[in-house]
Formats: sequence, structure tokens, C-alpha cells
Amino acid sequence: MTKTVYSSTNPIFTAAGGGTIFDKFQYSSAVKAGDLVFVAGQIGLNPDGSIPEKAEQQFVNAFERLKLVLAEAGCQMSDLVELVSYHVGVNAHLADFAKVKAQYVPAPFPTWTILDIAGLARPGLIIEIKAVAAAKN
Repeated sequence: MTKTVYSSTNPIFTAAGGGTIFDKFQYSSAVKAGDLVFVAGQIGLNPDGSIPEKAEQQFVNAFERLKLVLAEAGCQMSDLVELVSYHVGVNAHLADFAKVKAQYVPAPFPTWTILDIAGLARPGLIIEIKAVAAAKN
């Protein structure tokens, strides 16, 4: 099986001190293996690295990042086959998240797993989205 690794160089993925978060933490933004593209979890940071005050903006930012990584791997949101969302305090914002998700994820819908977690890698973040997409040949 052939494996193709993607590590975005888009400026929104710049790490403090330079380079990308993928270089700094030694992981790939996406990996294509066979007919699938596995996308690393995408968080809701603003392009300047700050954390939005409103939950809805974090959701939009996370989906925009997901969309960008998919595009760099030759995929679109319509190619999603699995979506996993990690929420800090899911009961407080799941309805708002679902509204934003509806703007980004078209039918036919991928599978979706929703997890409520205690926290993410950076305090203040409330969402991380990871995904699997069907690869374009």
C-alpha cells in the first residue's frame, strides 16, 4: 500500500517561534493510505493563533482548517466518510456546533462520532475535529 504524507505550509499553521505546528510536534496534517485520507485533528484557532471568544467562531475556524487540509490532499468536504468531533463541554454547545457543521458537511453524510472531553492541548479551546475522506484517484 502506498502512503502519501501531507504537511501543510499554510501560514495559519505557523507555530510560535517559526515553522509549522506539524514540524514542531512531528506529525502530518493528513496521510493518504490506499483509498483513504486521514486528517489530523483541526482546532478552532484564529489565523493569527489566538483563540476566538465565541464558540461558534471556533467551530467555523476548525471546519475551515479541515477544508484546507482536505484540499491540499486533493479532497473536498463532500469526500468525508468519517467525522469525529471532540468537545469540551459538549452539552453547552452541541446545537450550535451542529448548525455550523450543516454549513460545511453536505449529504450524503459521513459517519459522525461526538466525544465530550475534559480538555484540549491548549486551554480555551473547545473543539477539535478529525476526519477520514475517500481519496480522489
